[in-house]
Amino acid sequence: MSHDGSVHRDVVLVTFDPIDAGELLAEVDDPACGARSSFLGSVRSPNRGTVVRHIDYEGYEAMMIAEMRRLVTEVRSMHELGRLVIAHRLGRLAPGEVSLAVVVASPHRGDALAACEELVEGLKARLPVWKYEVDAAGGAFVEGRAEAGPTL
Repeated sequence: MSHDGSVHRDVVLVTFDPIDAGELLAEVDDPACGARSSFLGSVRSPNRGTVVRHIDYEGYEAMMIAEMRRLVTEVRSMHELGRLVIAHRLGRLAPGEVSLAVVVASPHRGDALAACEELVEGLKARLPVWKYEVDAAGGAFVEGRAEAGPTL
């Protein structure tokens, strides 16, 4: 529930389909919210000086959704927010394709910006997602910083 007692229909999504930022922004549209903050994370190339061909994202989907929901509850308890959307893509992504999107609406920009950053940082630390990065020399798992394991 929000501070005004209304229930928000947040969207947390794990998908193998391309992420459309415009659709996500439309999901949080609310005349009572004067601020929308968003983050789009995409596959970058070059990475560490090497041209990336693609990244294969694997994840434990049920746990990803559960962690996303827990994180949303935590962040909502600290900020006045409208609707929010989190979408994480799995599968093979080429450079430039969006792998993570977070969109947050709030009556005020401070809450929207802070909540967006807290969500992104929390997702990076907690989601059970593995990235296998492929370049011309072959592939390797990208070491992450997630609390759930060394390769997340």
